[in-house]
Amino acid sequence: MNNLKNKTIADFVVDNIAAADVFKKYGINYSYKGTLSLSNFCRKKHLKYEEILDELNAIKTKVPYLKNYNAWDLELLINFLVEIDHPFKLENINFIKNLGIKIQKIYGEKLDEIPKIMNSIQQISDIIETHIKIEESFLFPYILNLNAYLKERKNPKLQKPQLINPLKNMEKDHTEICKLWKRIATQTNNYQLHEDIDSNFKLLYYKLRQFEEKLHTHIHIENNILFPKALEMEKLILES
Repeated sequence: MNNLKNKTIADFVVDNIAAADVFKKYGINYSYKGTLSLSNFCRKKHLKYEEILDELNAIKTKVPYLKNYNAWDLELLINFLVEIDHPFKLENINFIKNLGIKIQKIYGEKLDEIPKIMNSIQQISDIIETHIKIEESFLFPYILNLNAYLKERKNPKLQKPQLINPLKNMEKDHTEICKLWKRIATQTNNYQLHEDIDSNFKLLYYKLRQFEEKLHTHIHIENNILFPKALEMEKLILES
């Protein structure tokens, strides 16, 4: 029981991605790495720990095979991020921006929140584009090189740690994006639509909700699975 009480929110989701649905229900952000245990978090936020724990126990055997990211080889995980996740993010953030521009032309003078929402979307887009370039040009190839060494004993010619600072910067990006997304939630009154709003406006809010959900999964995969494993690999190689 003591071990369970020390288990963090991220730990539960690493063990079983289905736990994310339980946390979403209670408005708990599971993507942050953090060291705060679920029990302490519930106490601070006045949530019913035992009730949430019962729900988590109920889905223990329901580990979605295709989403069991913690069991994936790092090469598969990185390929998923590069081939599926990153294209989704770039395509959809551009779609959201273009849709927002169209809406701003119609409602920008009528609704004060529209220019603010567009500013937040632009900031998120800028961070994501730079973030993906760094991952795909340096970070992911480096991690794949470490992974190949441990599997095939190919010499990575590694002399000193190179991951700590880049990974800290990636996690800072994640934190900043989450802050901006909270701002969008405030600016949209948690995606509450005005009356007599056209279909473009409804689509924008739908796409924002969808993107936010995918984003939390992305951050969880990197913060709680990929980055810790990469750091551990680098440490093992340097010590060998």
